[in-house]
Amino acid sequence: MTENKDIIKLIREKDMLAKKLGIEIVEAADGRSHVTMMLDETVANGVGNAHGGTIFSLADLAFATACNSEGILSVSIEANIHYMAPCICEGRLDAFGEKVSETKSLGFYKIRVVRPSDDKLIAEINAIAFKKG
Repeated sequence: MTENKDIIKLIREKDMLAKKLGIEIVEAADGRSHVTMMLDETVANGVGNAHGGTIFSLADLAFATACNSEGILSVSIEANIHYMAPCICEGRLDAFGEKVSETKSLGFYKIRVVRPSDDKLIAEINAIAFKKG
């Protein structure tokens, strides 16, 4: 994979929510990405599972890094999440983004959020990015 360092560097430096949540970019290149975060009680919802907003935030960063990894500044115009399973607030959570299709001005992506300890699918996102250029 060939990472586009300028845009990914900008995301690493300027995405304050990702920093606050401890989300790390493992890899981002060629329309794909992998991001990760550690879970603990600070990201729990009222019943003790990982908050849906936390899961979406992780997936959203995977989307942002995937759609910007080819060096074309892109922004989200739509994202739909499907929660597949509850996620306990311990261990690590990973999100993988991948470009599915594109037009001249749009990119279509699928993001999978997985708990690597048991390879359980936690959520999937279908998202569309607008290529600003």
